[in-house]
Amino acid sequence: MPCVSFCTDVKNELCRNEQDDIQRSYTAKGAAFAMNGGVFQTGNRKTAEYLSRLLDSSGCKIKYEITPEKEKSRTSYAITLSDGNFTRELPDCSSDAHFGAFLRGVFLVCGFASDPKKEYQLEFFLRDPEKTRRLSEMIAEHGMSARVSSRRGGSFLYIKDSEKIADMLTFMGAMVMSMTLMNVKIYKELRNNINRTVNFEAANLDKTAAAAQKQTDDINFIISEKGIGYLPDELRDTAKLRLESIELSLTDIGKRLDPPVSRSGVFRRLKKISRLADELRGKE
Repeated sequence: MPCVSFCTDVKNELCRNEQDDIQRSYTAKGAAFAMNGGVFQTGNRKTAEYLSRLLDSSGCKIKYEITPEKEKSRTSYAITLSDGNFTRELPDCSSDAHFGAFLRGVFLVCGFASDPKKEYQLEFFLRDPEKTRRLSEMIAEHGMSARVSSRRGGSFLYIKDSEKIADMLTFMGAMVMSMTLMNVKIYKELRNNINRTVNFEAANLDKTAAAAQKQTDDINFIISEKGIGYLPDELRDTAKLRLESIELSLTDIGKRLDPPVSRSGVFRRLKKISRLADELRGKE
């Protein structure tokens, strides 16, 4: 079964979106606006069929061609506008509903949305700098924003912020895919938080193990040089517990002392032992 991309899922949802006659006319205008030279070519059959019906029902004369590409084992669908007047003037898109429908048509022709599992990016690749500028202004007029850039001899608008992309998808009518994107974002953030916590705890365990090993080495060095009696009583008891079990935490050592000692108290005692060991090493 072929793998369907996130972008294809977005466009398929937009094609299924229920619209009234006015909204359909705006979507058709948006699609015509986005066509480079009045031509649209795609490998997505659902998008091609949807737009051909939409343009035809909106009174725009079109030529619809289906071309099997044997070498690539796929089929190409092409729509050519025969009526230049259809794209000459932009419709009034002051209403959010009307502009949402218009933007839906633009996206179906020249839009792209990256798989959010890999990166967050939504684009409108219009090629024509003047069209790119005008669409950017229209997007801004409706409280959204998209940056302008260029590549391969054409200009395009792009958004990289995940929440802004989700808002844009919702605005165009792809509510399901907008939720899909946000669910992916939540999962990624949860996974990253878990990884950070695991890494933090692992680093702490490494530090704790290294500290315990250093304490054990210091105690053994003192015993080998001076004997356990070299240590004062309170330090001797702490040293014995540390030697008995290197995996014991400072809190556990403190609980086993008689009388019990706080974690910070155990820490201070072990620091004194380390200083004594360092002094002996210095004498060497």
